[in-house]
Amino acid sequence: MEIIELELHDLPQLTKHYVVAIGFFDGLHLGHQKLIEEVKHISQTKGYQSAVMTFDQHPLTVLKGEEKRYLTSRHDRNRILEHLGIDTLFVIRFSKEVAALSPEDFIDKYIVGLNIQHVVVGFDFHFGNKNSGDVHSLEGHQFTLSIVPPVMYDENVKVSSTLIKSLLQSGHVRDANRLLTRDYAITGKVIHGKARGRLIGFPTANVAIGKYCYLAKGVYGVEVEVNGQRYKGMANIGMNPTFNDIFEMSLEIYIFDFHQDIYGKEMQVFFKFFERPEERFNDVDDLIKEMQHDEAYIRKALDV
Repeated sequence: MEIIELELHDLPQLTKHYVVAIGFFDGLHLGHQKLIEEVKHISQTKGYQSAVMTFDQHPLTVLKGEEKRYLTSRHDRNRILEHLGIDTLFVIRFSKEVAALSPEDFIDKYIVGLNIQHVVVGFDFHFGNKNSGDVHSLEGHQFTLSIVPPVMYDENVKVSSTLIKSLLQSGHVRDANRLLTRDYAITGKVIHGKARGRLIGFPTANVAIGKYCYLAKGVYGVEVEVNGQRYKGMANIGMNPTFNDIFEMSLEIYIFDFHQDIYGKEMQVFFKFFERPEERFNDVDDLIKEMQHDEAYIRKALDV
């Protein structure tokens, strides 16, 4: 997949013809995948290059300084799009100047100016200064247009990144995975923690959460990939309330039957299911007993 960075005052001159889906695409969930399917259909029918257009950072981070957490990193998004068969990814370098563009200026620069022949957007797509442009603003131009209806979670709620984050934050991992069409995953480096797990018989790998969306505090059945190999285990996300000496969310993984030194390595953690909420135990012995129960349950559930 070709990746083309788009700088407002240095846009490329392109000769290929493109069909492009436009959006932020955090998570690349079922709703996003409907747009991708339409892009690929038009690409195959018309002979256009299949493309996605997105932003290098969330608009609200630039406009309001909001700290955002994501379902997918840029690397995740690129990898998934490539797997879905997209030919080209356009990445707009988002700035306040880009945000201030009128809908017509946005169209002239990022659609007409890039030789895009067909645009695919969701029914509720907005763009341009103060989100003043909508799907109707895209009508009546030299390119053709597909408006994709929502994929519904139930009668009243559409599938969205916000919905999936809410499901993850309430422990409904299986539902979130169904809407993502894959296991929710966090990729990060294995970092040094308190090394307390080793002392109680459960040596854990601490993984940096970075900008990923937080899940509900508690214990999970997981699979991990490290050094190109896949393993099963259990994870805890939270603040370790029994010891009460951690002041930010941590992700710790106890990998079953694993004895390698992986500090500094990149690990991908795939969340399979939520087992129980985080608890504060009266003493370490109670914590160990509960972790032994967790291990037995998760081993059976993951068929280890």
